[in-house]
Amino acid sequence: MTSINNFNSAIDRIKSLECPTGEVENRVAQILEDYNVAKKNEVNINRDEKLDRVGAQAFVASFSNNPNQSLVVLAKSGLDDYVATVVDAYIMS
Repeated sequence: MTSINNFNSAIDRIKSLECPTGEVENRVAQILEDYNVAKKNEVNINRDEKLDRVGAQAFVASFSNNPNQSLVVLAKSGLDDYVATVVDAYIMS
């Protein structure tokens, strides 16, 4: 089990993420592994249109090592649709 401090640090890092549009899921999974929240093979990240906000696409990360908790990441695509910028990330229990 990961500490809440690691999870919060990973969320802070994810909130500052900018990357190519198609790499959001992979980058989020890598950050979660880097902060010892979960190994990449324990993270499943999917788009969830129900959680979208105006102009931002929602991604939900679920964890096989902690099925009662998930992470929502909201990202906006830039004008050229090449760069995605995370605008929010939060724990959903």
